[in-house]
Amino acid sequence: MPKEFSRSSRVAEQVQRELAELIRLELKDPRVGLITLTGVELTPDYAHAKVYFATLDAEHLDEIERGLKR
Repeated sequence: MPKEFSRSSRVAEQVQRELAELIRLELKDPRVGLITLTGVELTPDYAHAKVYFATLDAEHLDEIERGLKR
């Protein structure tokens, strides 16, 4: 089981890096300002990911979430 955990952890870290790059370079939504991806949780079959982020602009959090979900 430890081997699977390390693989899962590495895949989650890579997904986090790729998403950060895509958001930084490709996402042109004005609602999404500066955010930091703080973590990624993957399902055991890697089919779904839950992505956590932080922002200093907590006042507009709902707008930022809508911009990221589009």
